[in-house]
Amino acid sequence: MKKTILVILLTSIISLGFLAACTPAEDEDISGYYRFKKTISVNVASSQFTTKENAPDYVITDESLIILYKDGTYEQVSAGFEKSEVELGTFASLFAVGSKVPDISGYTQRHQYSIDRHYCLFVMDDEVWLAGPSSDIWFIYQLVKVEGE
Repeated sequence: MKKTILVILLTSIISLGFLAACTPAEDEDISGYYRFKKTISVNVASSQFTTKENAPDYVITDESLIILYKDGTYEQVSAGFEKSEVELGTFASLFAVGSKVPDISGYTQRHQYSIDRHYCLFVMDDEVWLAGPSSDIWFIYQLVKVEGE
């Protein structure tokens, strides 16, 4: 009897720990230093081909997006990072005509952070995507956080 109770108790504790580890954090911290990982979507009319070699780096703070260009210049965009849920039904309506619309149905956590009229961020589970412009999206790049920068 004591073994049964112990097994049930241990199973419950392990299950709660697993659920806590797999549940997305409500207040995810998106601040940090990021690099381009890959293109998620780009309008077919675009003449720009972004690669790891020519893509800028990005710094996300509580108040701004800083774009660090390869030539040593930078652009700082003030942002409030207003967070909202990304609804499956309205996601496609954000894209410019001719853009490839990514399938986001497999993501359980879908958030959008408004930056300004030029950029927005999407957090799709553990992926961070930079999109521009924020209306009639022309491109989406997946960014990867660089630790220690």
